[in-house]
Parts: sequence; structure tokens; C-alpha cells
Amino acid sequence: MNIRNKINNYLEDKEYKITFINNQVNINNYIEIIDFNTNTISIKHNRGITKIIGKDLVVSKMMDNEVLITGVIKEIEVK
Repeated sequence: MNIRNKINNYLEDKEYKITFINNQVNINNYIEIIDFNTNTISIKHNRGITKIIGKDLVVSKMMDNEVLITGVIKEIEVK
């Protein structure tokens, strides 16, 4: 697969994806944020709802299809 095809596949990816690294949760291809406070953030996606539970939670980056949550992450529930 050439580099052009790899870039196109990455840009056109519509699948829900969650990545957790160093007290940062990055979520791709979400539908909407349905609940937000400093202890809980709930995000709706095409497979259900993801709930991030922690302390001092902040939405550090928010784009049309991507959101980055930082803070002290204690638990991630995917329903």
C-alpha cells in the first residue's frame, strides 16, 4: 500500500476509537458529549456511550470528530 492510500484510509476512518495514555483519553469519531463535569464526562458514539470517571477532568481539545480529555483518570466505562 502506498503512502497516498494510507493517508486516505486514515482521513476517511469513521470507526469509533478510544486511546488512553498518561492520564489522557483521546476519542475519535464520537457523536456528542452528553454529560460533562470535573468528575464525569459521558460521550455518545456509534457503539453506545463511553463514561470517563476521574478528578479534575478537562476537555483539552475538541474537534468535529475528536476529543481529548485530561485529568486524573480513575475509570473508563464503555457501554
